[in-house]
Amino acid sequence: MRRTAVGVLSLSTFAAAGWLTATPAAANPAGTGLVISEAYVNGGSAGATYQNKFVELYNPTASAIPLAGDSLQYRAPASTVTPIGSQVFALSGSVPAHGHFLIQLPGNGANGAVLPDADLTTGTSVNPGAAGGTLYVAAGTTGVLPTDAAVIDKIGYGTSNSPEGTAPSGNSVVLSYQRAASGVDSDNNAADFSVSSPTPENSGTTGGGGGDEPEDLTIAQIQGTGDTSPYVDKSVRTTGVVTAAYPTGGFNGFFLETPGPDTTPGASDGIFVFGSISAAQVAVGDSVQVTGKVAEFQGETEITSPAVTGLAAPLPAVTPRAALVRPRHRRREGGPRGRARRAAGHLHRLRQLRRQPLRVVHAGRR
Repeated sequence: MRRTAVGVLSLSTFAAAGWLTATPAAANPAGTGLVISEAYVNGGSAGATYQNKFVELYNPTASAIPLAGDSLQYRAPASTVTPIGSQVFALSGSVPAHGHFLIQLPGNGANGAVLPDADLTTGTSVNPGAAGGTLYVAAGTTGVLPTDAAVIDKIGYGTSNSPEGTAPSGNSVVLSYQRAASGVDSDNNAADFSVSSPTPENSGTTGGGGGDEPEDLTIAQIQGTGDTSPYVDKSVRTTGVVTAAYPTGGFNGFFLETPGPDTTPGASDGIFVFGSISAAQVAVGDSVQVTGKVAEFQGETEITSPAVTGLAAPLPAVTPRAALVRPRHRRREGGPRGRARRAAGHLHRLRQLRRQPLRVVHAGRR
């Protein structure tokens, strides 16, 4: 659900203000309205990355979006009533064009680092629970149900009883819910959000929903020829063919490879895309576009917080580079990222891919 900024009207009614806010709409994949781009709901707890919880907004449009007259609201996961009192906070200020807006919420304690300068602080108001609930921005400063037409955008997470589509899960003291870098809103929270290390960004930061504006690159460019990717912590967009997918079983992701023969000796043409939700959306042989953030895990390059879109025209087939890859360990999403990943181990050896591009061939399926 979105609020969109519309330019100055010639009508005298709006001439003084210069703004008109459109009626909140349903899914808006084009990215033309205000969205919640990140929610960190474990701030201040033992082991937390930050002392405070926070909600980050993102404006993908070319004009600032004013927040005066709007509110941030939270409803507990099992509640069926309208939020009141401290769970409704009147907003102010504006979200700059192609920019973020950081709202600092209460914390559970004094553990963790101080947030970057927040654009707005709620004091003791709007204190979301870690287990679940629904956070939403609404037109108006009084409480409304999360299903009300006044809701501009929302995220229902964990045990929420009112998400957009399906509720994502997996938040922790070191993991926040983050919208894909493209800022796309499909009205399915589980598809639009994934968990990753918190990246609070205030109005001084521009770029996509959960980070910087994605750069269009080939897989080989993302991988690079060194020990680490030259695009770590950057948002990228690439295309390829799905050669293996693991939506269940603990591996939580899929392999993406550049089609055709190897034309980039010394750089890998394959990469692992980490995200069980995205893995469930693809099948082996699909031609897809992936947008996400580049990360290094145990010395291997991968794309995290992915947004996956099917291509209208299929890509050529991948030319096999025969090698055997046997998944040996389980990998889990959720929980403290570092500990879970160390315990889970990696699914594949991308250093081999980086030095000698491969086609994944599973044991027993040569």
